[in-house]
Formats: sequence, structure tokens, C-alpha cells
Amino acid sequence: MEKIVILSDTHNNQKLFRQGLQNETGVKHVFHLGDNYEDLNDNFDLTENVIIHRVPGIFHPGYSDKTLPSSLDIDILGWKLILVHDIKDSVKKREGRDIIFYGHTHKATFYEKNNKYYLNPGHLKKEFDRGIKASYAVMEIDENKISIKFKYVDGIVFQENFISRKGQ
Repeated sequence: MEKIVILSDTHNNQKLFRQGLQNETGVKHVFHLGDNYEDLNDNFDLTENVIIHRVPGIFHPGYSDKTLPSSLDIDILGWKLILVHDIKDSVKKREGRDIIFYGHTHKATFYEKNNKYYLNPGHLKKEFDRGIKASYAVMEIDENKISIKFKYVDGIVFQENFISRKGQ
């Protein structure tokens, strides 16, 4: 089993960003879905021995000039994942993916469509943004199942979802 913290739209709010990471122990991976790509750079005390996967947001120069990839394909324990900031960046790359992770909207979301799952962890921009409370997601994954918990920055779980591998 591997534990993954999924963050998006931190917008350089180091206080909320750090608070979310400090809530979690035993983390193997961190997914950062953009806006601000560099927010992980100065948090080595929280990310030591953690594998970082990140994509830039639409405001990053590397996104617009394409010097940074707008999507990232990852395979963890046989699950095929794609990370993007803007959901539109996944359109041509969804085939064969189990879960599409995206940010940009600042709204925590989880749904299934056409045998694919879509997950947006929300935002850590400020306590409330666009009327939505700051949040992130934590995923525990093994070969056959996934548990997803959406949490506010105080660590309180407000939504929980489960995925089983098809045919299990």
C-alpha cells in the first residue's frame, strides 16, 4: 500500500500548504497539480524521502511556452494515472488511464465517467476561495483498491470514496 497526498492551487500559500502536508505521515508520493509549481521547492523538511510528481498551472511561464509538460503519466502498483492542471490538457491522453487528477477549479471533486475516475483535491490558496473551503486529498493505493479521503487543512475528512479494480 502506498500513500499519496494530492494538492492543487496552492498559489504560494505556504502556511496552508505546509499544514496539509504536516497532517499526514507515511507519505510515499506527493502530487501537485499546479498553481504554484515551485511551492514544493522549499519544503524539504516535509518531503524528504517522498517522491514528488508535479505539473505547472496555467499561470506558470513553463506552461504557456511548453518548456514544462502540461501532463504527467504515472503508473503506481498497476494503476495508470495522469496529472494535469487544466482538465482540458488530459483530453487526448485519457485513453488507458484509470484516474485523471486535475486542479484549476479550486473545487474538490470526484466522479466516474466512461470507466474513468476524475479527482480534483480542491485548493490551498486561502482559507476560503470562491466560497469554497481549502482542501486536499489523500489516497491509499494497492494493486486492487484505492481509498480516497478529501480533507480540510485541519485534517477533518469531509468526503471518502473507494475504487476497486474492475472485476474485483
